Amino acid sequence: MSSPTTPDVNRMIMDLRDKTGAGIMDCKKALTESRFNFDEALTALRKKGLADAAKKSTRVTKEGLVAFAVGSDAAAIIELNCETDFVARTSEFQALAAQLASEYAQGQLKEVEDAKALIQPVFAKLGENMALRRVERFEKRPGGFLAGYVHLGGKTGALIELSAPAAQAGALSELAKELLFQIVAAYPRYLRREDVPSAQIEKEKEIFTEQLKAEGKPEASIPKIVEGKVNKLFYQSQCLLEQMSIRDNKTPISKMLEEAGKKLGGAVTVARFARYQLGE
Repeated sequence: MSSPTTPDVNRMIMDLRDKTGAGIMDCKKALTESRFNFDEALTALRKKGLADAAKKSTRVTKEGLVAFAVGSDAAAIIELNCETDFVARTSEFQALAAQLASEYAQGQLKEVEDAKALIQPVFAKLGENMALRRVERFEKRPGGFLAGYVHLGGKTGALIELSAPAAQAGALSELAKELLFQIVAAYPRYLRREDVPSAQIEKEKEIFTEQLKAEGKPEASIPKIVEGKVNKLFYQSQCLLEQMSIRDNKTPISKMLEEAGKKLGGAVTVARFARYQLGE
């Protein structure tokens, strides 16, 4: 078999780069070692890519993106990690994050481990360790409305499901957007106070009690002051429905929902939400 011409070699190198994401010198070396057999060179590069990826899989992933997707029947939010912010900003990584969010929302992927097959080619091409850290999927309930939002270029994001049987989707869109801004900015950990574990409340009470003792407050007055602090400093900061709206810092979210329900002609409630922050 005669050696291919220089233009043919260059074309094969570019084709190999397109198919594998490997560097020019790696492609040229693979072609030379395979005696310019394109298929053999392609196989060798793929094997090398997988081997290189395996070596890189122990490196720490601390950058990445939060992404979401909302479908007609379900929504999903994911955190996809990589090693550097440079890779997180590439179109390939961003496309991967969007694809993963979409496929989890559609139910095509279910567990975190299911993402590996989609991650592997991008992993090999970009040369950095990357992994899906977590995913959450909301399947729409009867009367539900799903929405999502990402902030700071994908550093933080949230999903929400509203319940409003009498309302149209368009009427809920602006309300959902405002609540998503609230969730991302104010970082509620719980929907309502009943969701807070009792152990967490006891821990907060202990902290407040010790603070008050250190301040020299009378022993008899401490329990009442502690209850006030739990209500104002804990519940109002940690429970979405008790937070003050970031819009005016004086309207509780529960009141905002009540007012929205009056306008829409039916009760509007937050069924659930999820908030992801990169690396938390």
